[in-house]
Amino acid sequence: MKEITDITKKLKERKKEISNIEHDDKMLRVRFDELCPEGTAKHAEILRFYERITKKRRKLEKVEKEDAEEDDEEGEGEVEEEEEE
Repeated sequence: MKEITDITKKLKERKKEISNIEHDDKMLRVRFDELCPEGTAKHAEILRFYERITKKRRKLEKVEKEDAEEDDEEGEGEVEEEEEE
C-alpha cells in the first residue's frame, strides 16, 4: 500500500512539473512573438532555430533527470536489502 502512495505522490509531482514546463514554454513563446512578430521576414527561420534549441534543452534535462532517478533507485535498493537482514 505504501508503494502505491509513493507512486501516486511521484505522479502528482511529475504532473506539477509538466504543468510548470508547459506554462514556462507558453510564456517563452509569447515573449518570442513579442520580439519577433509573425510578419517579419526572418520569423520562420528564427522560429525553427528557437524550437530546435528548446528541444535540445528538454532532451538534456530529461537525460539528467533519468540519471538522477536511476541513482536514487539504486540507493533505495540498498536500504531495502539492509532492512531485510
